[in-house]
Amino acid sequence: MRLKMRITYNLKKLSLVLVLLLLNGCGMVSYYNQSIQGQLSILYNREDIDSIINDTETDEALKEKLKQVKTIRQYASDALLLPRNKSYLYYTDLHRPYVVWNVFAAPEFSLEPITWCYPIVGCVSYRGYFAENNAAEHSRQLSSEGNDSHVAGIAAYSTLGWFNDPLLNTMTHWPERSLAGLIFHELTHQVIYISNETGFNEAFASAVERIGSIQWLIEKNPAQLPHYLNYLNAQNDFRNLLSETRSTLNTLYLSDNTNEEKRRGKALIIQKMQNEYTTLKQQWPDTIHFDSWFKKPVNNARFTSSMTYLRQIPAFYTLYLEANGDWELFYNNVKQMESLEREERNKLINSKLDNNFDLNQIVTLIKAKQSNI
Repeated sequence: MRLKMRITYNLKKLSLVLVLLLLNGCGMVSYYNQSIQGQLSILYNREDIDSIINDTETDEALKEKLKQVKTIRQYASDALLLPRNKSYLYYTDLHRPYVVWNVFAAPEFSLEPITWCYPIVGCVSYRGYFAENNAAEHSRQLSSEGNDSHVAGIAAYSTLGWFNDPLLNTMTHWPERSLAGLIFHELTHQVIYISNETGFNEAFASAVERIGSIQWLIEKNPAQLPHYLNYLNAQNDFRNLLSETRSTLNTLYLSDNTNEEKRRGKALIIQKMQNEYTTLKQQWPDTIHFDSWFKKPVNNARFTSSMTYLRQIPAFYTLYLEANGDWELFYNNVKQMESLEREERNKLINSKLDNNFDLNQIVTLIKAKQSNI
């Protein structure tokens, strides 16, 4: 039997409990208790990847996936200059499909997300649970209070470098390119994370995920690059559709209409978006679509959660080009934004947004840099 990672288990547990209770009072004890227990379970059950690979009892498919992860992890630090630590050099099998379930919410007639504030990470527009039924219960409570709510299963998250995050079984069924992108994304949160700026943090990590994946494919599997670019272009079309619909909804919510008129108008706007999506996806390759987004009720919580991740991504593409593809300079330029006031930072980001950014500019830059090596 392989030895579990038990280092400082009780000490970490005690320290986290004391800090969280002191900062937040007794009202949050139950929520933080499940958070602490969930995180410590991940750390307690993690195993060294090399030990798993070398174990003759390990399933061959898992061995191959872990070998891929080692290659990806090395590439992340060598080529993308992401943190060089032991994150994703361990593995934890959670025996469930997601590591956490996040709850997103917004008022019925507002696109401003409801936020929750925590130690270290600040205020974010979601609340995470390690058990799906707890997330569903909280979502129902928010809905009963007149809010739109949404629950999403999450395959991975970052502890921002506080712990060496392990690879999880929730990630191992992903194809290599997707797995690489996920690891690039989560490691990027260790480069810079600004408290109370969920949109900025997620857009930055998502941009590094996409640029890093393009670079990875150019070097490792160029045959897959056209399909990935098609997917990203389709995703940008979908993003623009969400953004346009969000703007129309916002105009409705700010109007003097009665609540019933707003409710009817909201339903019509969402139906119009669904019709436009049906037309839009005909322009994409048959293997690319976002049908799964519509499988759950479309509401304000869905809009806010999606746009939190997607809205600012093109601005970071621009910043990458301005750094001429120099990862260190790119990261340093992004880090300089941390010292700005929120209004000034948002103004700078918005000035660099290009909703129809041509990703071929990034492809051309990466190929040119590689040809000069």
